[in-house]
Amino acid sequence: MILAYLYVNEQKLKDMKNLVKKSFGSLAIVLVALGTMSMTMIDGVGSGRIKVYLQNKCSSDVKVKVESPGSSTHYTVEDGYKKPFSFMEGTKIYDHNGKLVHTISSSSEGKVVVVCE
Repeated sequence: MILAYLYVNEQKLKDMKNLVKKSFGSLAIVLVALGTMSMTMIDGVGSGRIKVYLQNKCSSDVKVKVESPGSSTHYTVEDGYKKPFSFMEGTKIYDHNGKLVHTISSSSEGKVVVVCE
């Protein structure tokens, strides 16, 4: 009877260890996802964020680079389209050729940044 009790407790302990491992794994995935997200939010204004519009005046979609402190992301801006984004101050926006076209500052609110002409 004592052996059965010990066996059951050992199984419970193993199950708890597996649960803790899975929980830490899930937590790690969430933290990595949050850590690698760009400092931008589409179609919204977040706390401390500055809303600008990326405009593509070219006849084809273009890929632009957005560089925030600690991360870098690429976005596609459709041809002839003006797309709203919200960025943190200090974010750098590069055009389709990789040329720096704008650095976000407090005075950038509502501005249109052309990424292709």
